[in-house]
Amino acid sequence: NGSLLGGMPIRVNPATRKSSNPSASFGLSAAPVPTLAAPAPRDAGGQIQYDQVRDDRGNVATKNLFVAGYGLGTTEQQLREVFAPHCTVSSIVMKSTFAFVNTNDRIAAIHAREALTGAILAGGALRINFAKETGRLGTSFDSGGSRYGPAGGGRH
Repeated sequence: NGSLLGGMPIRVNPATRKSSNPSASFGLSAAPVPTLAAPAPRDAGGQIQYDQVRDDRGNVATKNLFVAGYGLGTTEQQLREVFAPHCTVSSIVMKSTFAFVNTNDRIAAIHAREALTGAILAGGALRINFAKETGRLGTSFDSGGSRYGPAGGGRH
């Protein structure tokens, strides 16, 4: 636990049985248990304190979202459809196991994260955190380009 593999720390947790149903098919696990985003901090009047919002890793709120946990075969179009009711998506940079979803504004990204964390997409529960405006992986939505693809790009 904590050893580096490919520059990233490994997390080792005890194995737990996912289904207590003895008739469950061999090799299939129970549906993922969704986790919810911590509620946004609010003032005494119940208004969200946007400058105080942080994700579960302590990242400050930005208009860029790091999205993981979706099922294999998820498409950019599916991500757009899931996020569309909550924010305007200006671009998506998608890899096999994660994506960066760029929205038009930080407040919409905060609301989208709060609404969609834990939502099931293609059999996987979404994990959503705020991404830096220019990430360590070289993704920069605002500078007109990305190492993953053309500006405003991703797969179509």
